[in-house]
Amino acid sequence: MASTELLPERSLPPRPRAPHAGPLAGRIELLLELVRRDVKSRYRGSVLGVAWTLLNPLIFMIVYSVIFGKFLKVQYPGHSATVFILSGLLAWTFFSQALTVATNSIVGNAALVRKVAFPWMLLSVSSVVAALINYAISLLLLIPFMLLSHKGIGLPILAVPLLVAVTFALSLGLGLMLAAGNVYLRDLTYLVNLGTMIWFYITPIIYPWSLVQSKFAGHGLEGQAAQFVLYANPMTWVVLGFQDVFVFDRWPQHWHGLGYSLVVSLLSIWLGVRVFRRLRRRFAEEV
Repeated sequence: MASTELLPERSLPPRPRAPHAGPLAGRIELLLELVRRDVKSRYRGSVLGVAWTLLNPLIFMIVYSVIFGKFLKVQYPGHSATVFILSGLLAWTFFSQALTVATNSIVGNAALVRKVAFPWMLLSVSSVVAALINYAISLLLLIPFMLLSHKGIGLPILAVPLLVAVTFALSLGLGLMLAAGNVYLRDLTYLVNLGTMIWFYITPIIYPWSLVQSKFAGHGLEGQAAQFVLYANPMTWVVLGFQDVFVFDRWPQHWHGLGYSLVVSLLSIWLGVRVFRRLRRRFAEEV
């Protein structure tokens, strides 16, 4: 992946503002410029360019569907392992990439942070927005597989913006905390990579939720502990929501879980902003 480190501040020339543009308009304009920069820099120097946004999840989907569907004989609901895995995998890729790039958003732009005084929080926000744009592009992958599997698209597709919003809020809230912490503890970059890998396997993406319920039901303390981890995972309910929409063409069934995920996401935003503002005082000295 191409480096996202900013060039010196002259690489982001100020644009003329409207005569009555206020601070908010200026911040929105700057955010859009940063998002544009992040999207372009992601594939700068790459031969395939934006095709990697489609190729990466496609390869993982093929690997997982072969291993779990063909070799381990996992029975996927909806009679389409590809659509089932992709619906959750694309959402997870958005979430994990957003966390990764947000964690490095301040340290990776050290030259700008040291020289220019502006709302540094926008660096983290723009990185998550850029990951959202990549996710929107990656959704194109689902179309041919849904057509091949004769999956219809009905009114439940209207639930997708809500599911995306919850994922975005959770990514941004955690990303702000990690971006601020990474300035003082650079090991966070490695911990995030390890943590997202573990988090992936405790989210029902490559295995059905029904399999989880049948495996851990009535297995004493260990089963209860495993169920608690899965139920407490806010991404569990988001992924199940995406699977309901794309695999079953129905409205999300676990509204209680989605409500929980929404509350966790909003709390993470609130806490992320507070942590970022508390730690930002020494960013210029520490980076």
